[in-house]
Amino acid sequence: MFRFLLLSGEEKPKKQNDKKKNGSVGSVDSELEKMTIVGYDSRVRYAFKYLTVSILSYWELNEHSEFMTYPSAIAYSTRKFEALEEGIALRLSILQQQMMDNKNRNGTSALSGQKKESTMKQNDIRGLKVGGAGVAAGTLFAITGGLAAPAIVGGIAAITGASSAVAVVATVLLLPAATTIFGVGGGTLVASKMSKRTAGLEEFDIVKLSSDADDAGKDEDGDKKESKTITTPGLSRTVCISGWLKDKHDFQRPFGTTPSKLDDNHELFCRFCSVYQPDVIPECGNILKEWQGKEDELWGMCKSSYGKDPSSLLPLTSGPRYDAKLIESEMKAVDDLIRIIGLPFPEQSANQSSVKQTQEQMDLPPTVNLLSDGLVSTTKEEGDEPKKKINDTVLRSYKAWDFHATYGSTELYIIEWETELLMELYNSSKEFQKDLAKKAAGEVAKKTALASLMAAVFVPSLILSLSNIIDEKWTLATERADEAGVLLAQSLLNSTAGHRPVSLIGFSFGGRMIISCLKELARNQVIWERHREMKETNVMSGSTLSKAASFRKSLSSMSIKQNEAKEVEFSREPASIVEDVVIMGTVASVNASTWVNTRSVVSGRIVNCYSTKDMILALMYRSKNLTTTVLNPPVGISSVKAPGVENYDVSHLVSGHGEYAVAVREILQLVGYNNP
Repeated sequence: MFRFLLLSGEEKPKKQNDKKKNGSVGSVDSELEKMTIVGYDSRVRYAFKYLTVSILSYWELNEHSEFMTYPSAIAYSTRKFEALEEGIALRLSILQQQMMDNKNRNGTSALSGQKKESTMKQNDIRGLKVGGAGVAAGTLFAITGGLAAPAIVGGIAAITGASSAVAVVATVLLLPAATTIFGVGGGTLVASKMSKRTAGLEEFDIVKLSSDADDAGKDEDGDKKESKTITTPGLSRTVCISGWLKDKHDFQRPFGTTPSKLDDNHELFCRFCSVYQPDVIPECGNILKEWQGKEDELWGMCKSSYGKDPSSLLPLTSGPRYDAKLIESEMKAVDDLIRIIGLPFPEQSANQSSVKQTQEQMDLPPTVNLLSDGLVSTTKEEGDEPKKKINDTVLRSYKAWDFHATYGSTELYIIEWETELLMELYNSSKEFQKDLAKKAAGEVAKKTALASLMAAVFVPSLILSLSNIIDEKWTLATERADEAGVLLAQSLLNSTAGHRPVSLIGFSFGGRMIISCLKELARNQVIWERHREMKETNVMSGSTLSKAASFRKSLSSMSIKQNEAKEVEFSREPASIVEDVVIMGTVASVNASTWVNTRSVVSGRIVNCYSTKDMILALMYRSKNLTTTVLNPPVGISSVKAPGVENYDVSHLVSGHGEYAVAVREILQLVGYNNP
């Protein structure tokens, strides 16, 4: 993997005069450059992950068969792969920073701080080709199998004298590779400007979610304080999209993070209790009443007892990510590999600080349980009323979880879009349900012997008449989701935040946005392939195969729009971006041919989660799309009959459209999110 990342830097196109110096257009060098994969391709990551998890899960099942099942072995092995990625990303970022510092200080790109009078002249280094680098570095890695036998690498280097060559290769490739993978300007994914195709969209923003530890480093005005800590970029990114809001915090709340600017003390305290003492949640309201005006003191008691308070609950210090962290010998093996290929790593490497930080994080809370022993009375007097029960949906909404503690160090983003429209839609749906229940009950109660018959006839007609309450907003949200999906695709295609895989998670209209995004990526993939075909035709025209190329070009020109292909410039292949997709309760009806196209731009899994109990989606979508839903029912209430799409019935977790917001954690666990 490390070798691949070093060789994945983006090659700038040669100027015309350079082509004459280095050979013809159809030379071996140009052919190698044409085949170079740019950045961390989603297809390559999925292949790495699949291979790694297959090997590790086999090992775990053989070594720990007494307590390890096949699903748990797959999940653990996936977290182990993510831990390896995290370690490599950390080391790449440190080496990149070290190289930049030395370059600025000494005017050279040598990691060791050598002056320009080094063993090779700067002009010689600049003249090295990626193809030559692949031969030099690739030979060693192919023989040793990467981490399998690092000592053999040292022996081969000593015998053949190849260590200096590999060191030069690694030095030359590291900076452009790291820049290509992690991007420039902090490497943060941002939204592209709205185009004419998305003219109706009023709000669309891609927001990177920081951990609560990062938020703790902010001053009173919310501005981030200056910090010398290196923020490690992830080698993958996850974009989460809500499509059903009861308030603005539902953009973040479902996806394992603390909503920013959440000032509801009751919700904060309930979330805190959900981690340390779930049984106390029904008492949270009474506890806060007793501490009214003294919340800071209560928060301080929590902090002193648990090391956390309700306002800084995340990041959690336990979870699958920590269970599968790299042990010291594994981290040392990664560092040894880096040194063997000629990249000097600091003696006090990042793994030592990581181990220390992890040990600090894993400190257990005190034995005294403040929540049950101190704040809530454990004695029951005769005549005491039983604890009041909380609605299950409300209770689930208070359960806090940490996405990063569960699924590794992927960079987590949300999309904030059309906030007012989505909240108006939610309020209209609540009004719709309230009026439906009231009028249906009243009309049926007027009947006697024909009550059951009238219920069967009257309720559907009543539903159709009341659906006008949310009809306009539902239609508008559908249109805006389609427009936002196009803009999301453009943002991924035009991003300067590095070439790393992206996984997409969304529910309700968020799922529809994802489908729209995949359609747009598939459309651009067709253009990319046409563009590449034209380039290959031009290469062949200057070679001995010019006749065949001319014939092929004449056939191609009759079936594609050459002008369209010539005008489009791609920073990366559209099919190399998206790795995994999970959609839940999706407001869309998709035919088989569209699924085939969207599947072609997803490297990993497409998972469709649906609930047969989702009456809002069933009634509203079918009343608006009577002709299309006969052959293609809504994705959110039925399975998809298309190759390459996995279907999960989550009816036992979701009994209404609004419950997807509180079931995301359980659904991701059910489908084995991020597992190959």
